[in-house]
Amino acid sequence: KLRPYIKLHIAVIIIIVISELIGVLKFKVWIAMVTLFPMLYAVVLGLIISPNILGKVIEPLKKLVSEEEVKIASPFIIGSLGPLAAKYGVLVGPNVPMMIKYGIPLIAQNFAATIGTILIGLPVGLLLGLRREAVGASFDICREPALAVISERYGLDSPEGLGTLGVYICGTVYGTLWWAFVGSTLGSVLGNVFHPLALAMACGPGSASMMTACSVAMSLVFPEIKDAILAFAVASNLISGVIAVYYDSLVTLPLADKLYYVLKPILVRSKGG
Repeated sequence: KLRPYIKLHIAVIIIIVISELIGVLKFKVWIAMVTLFPMLYAVVLGLIISPNILGKVIEPLKKLVSEEEVKIASPFIIGSLGPLAAKYGVLVGPNVPMMIKYGIPLIAQNFAATIGTILIGLPVGLLLGLRREAVGASFDICREPALAVISERYGLDSPEGLGTLGVYICGTVYGTLWWAFVGSTLGSVLGNVFHPLALAMACGPGSASMMTACSVAMSLVFPEIKDAILAFAVASNLISGVIAVYYDSLVTLPLADKLYYVLKPILVRSKGG
């Protein structure tokens, strides 16, 4: 049946045209310069035209984008990432000498990023009333490698697995929007404190869409080194993907588990969990 595919592509073309017509918008919020760009608009438009949001109240829209179109759209995500990966590969090549020079910081920040989620996320989770769910939610940034580790160790139907899955779903739904905001605001605020390439490395951990949103937003803040920013973000993303399973299994998950039993008597007054 070609009809659903035709309707899906019509919806995508409309979203692209609207997003590109809006273009890049910049405005100041206190000391931060917020940058909005077409990819961000496309994500928002794609969310709101779904049959569960605007489709509920606008009948013609539901006829264009129904549950069937939503279902067949998922496989296209993988295909659309191919050209993006090729583009990033071309950007990485010319910047390899610079990456070798900054190789240790590239690797170190990926190790430090996950430790930060434990030291901050675990106490906050316990204070919010989570128990073992806090371990699963904080031992990693909770992308695909974390799901693999937690499902093998505890199972996805365990409290730890539910914590990881909850953060994974939140990251999938809101991650791109959040990283786009963080990339532009922190780039404008901290660009004079930290080197832009250090901030670009911080965009790396996470999914490809989250990394892209953050690095593109930051490249608009520092257009003179935009290729280097994108290249360092991609390199950081690749490194985080390579080390994630081993690092999570051997270091961060055991650390989060031990820290849970240290912090629980201090932060949790009620019994149970």
